[in-house]
Amino acid sequence: MLPHFSSLRPKTKGEALTYLSDLDRAKLLAGGTDLLVRMKRGESHDYLIDITAIEELSGAVLNGGRIRVGAGTTHRSLSLSPLVLESARSLAQAASWIGSPQIRTMGTIGGNLVNASPAADSIPPLLVHDALLTLESMDGERTERVEDFIIAPYTTTTTGREMLTALSLEPLPAYEEGYRRVAKRAAWAISRLGIAWSILEQEGTFADVRLAIGSCTPLPFRARKVERFLTGRKREIAVTREAVKICLDEIRRISGERPSFTYKLPVVRDLLQAILGGR
Repeated sequence: MLPHFSSLRPKTKGEALTYLSDLDRAKLLAGGTDLLVRMKRGESHDYLIDITAIEELSGAVLNGGRIRVGAGTTHRSLSLSPLVLESARSLAQAASWIGSPQIRTMGTIGGNLVNASPAADSIPPLLVHDALLTLESMDGERTERVEDFIIAPYTTTTTGREMLTALSLEPLPAYEEGYRRVAKRAAWAISRLGIAWSILEQEGTFADVRLAIGSCTPLPFRARKVERFLTGRKREIAVTREAVKICLDEIRRISGERPSFTYKLPVVRDLLQAILGGR
């Protein structure tokens, strides 16, 4: 059973920000697929501000050479967006895997980010696309890199008076790109491992590589050591093997040895070899 709360349904971003500024113990509701579960477990708020009716928080458009995604855009919308499918395919693929069809219809990219689960499928693709986040309050607006926004599992830099309103992604239409996840079953399950990648190859050489891994370390991370190693090298077996070793060493450095690594690291190894080998 949910605890008692009052519900508010603003129609504009300004109205929602006013509620956040004026009300104590208020929480934004943007689908509720994470929030309502937590509330059933005992989390309580005096007010829920339902922002699902605010049209300016939804949709994906090209703006100033980058992809602007409203924070209220649902996972289903992202998975079907022609712009996202063309220029940020790893995000479209990740969105298509999140939860069940019902959850994808209700859940939003902004909610997924603010919840900041280490297993969130959307975060590795956002890292690959150098996502910038726009956070607004009645005191003004600020922009933050997604890498800096999540500071610990389920913890972000946002304050109780701020609202994540939009994401800005670098489009990578010419890149080979994708997202792979491993879960206990094909659908509905939380990811046990997720890898997003974007690779630009020129004449058999890695011209640019972007690689992000989730559900394997306390925070999803960009494997920048691997990226630097690969850039400018031929796409061949010996190079791929060395890159995989660098990545596995980096995971161990970040997390130490974990019991789950007995099965996770071999999976990471095999997935990376397939991704980087072009198979």
